[in-house]
Amino acid sequence: MPSPFRCVVFSVAGQVLALPVEAVRRFLPLPRLERLPTAPLPVEGVFRYRGEVVPVLRLDVLLDLGGSTGGGPGSDGSAPGLYSPLLLVTWQGRPAALLADQVHGDTGVDPRERTPSDPSLSFNGCAAGGFPDRVTGRGGTVTLLDSDRLLNAAEGRLLDAFRAAAERRLAQWQVAADTPDAAATGDGGA
Repeated sequence: MPSPFRCVVFSVAGQVLALPVEAVRRFLPLPRLERLPTAPLPVEGVFRYRGEVVPVLRLDVLLDLGGSTGGGPGSDGSAPGLYSPLLLVTWQGRPAALLADQVHGDTGVDPRERTPSDPSLSFNGCAAGGFPDRVTGRGGTVTLLDSDRLLNAAEGRLLDAFRAAAERRLAQWQVAADTPDAAATGDGGA
């Protein structure tokens, strides 16, 4: 008999989604985000975590969860707020954060209850299956996502290029702030 696997269940734009527990490094409260003018629409902003620039990805945009107005996650198009949780994941060896509306918790899923899905038919190809929702109290089905397929190859290259540009931009500000001469003369090093 196959053993249950564990998933983190969360909601985005009214959809109940899940990722395997091992795909989620940790949960973080929404920090102050740097919003860069060159950011693609799915990137809400970036922040530093343990010395690395972490892009915050909007799953409502990535998964094309209708009703998104470009103003932030949530079924009402509201901007993320203080209590908007982030799921810190590793995507191609680098950290990324997924913006959620609510994290419901983790649950064990009996492999016999898991229904496979055709990735070409839902959520831009990253749906790996589903299982009965016993976590939120809403009933229905939880969509299990494959974290490796959240971005396609072209999106991954664009995200890497954006991350590199964000790292260079933020490093310029850090160097200016750390330079004693700049602080003493009031010259920001611009």
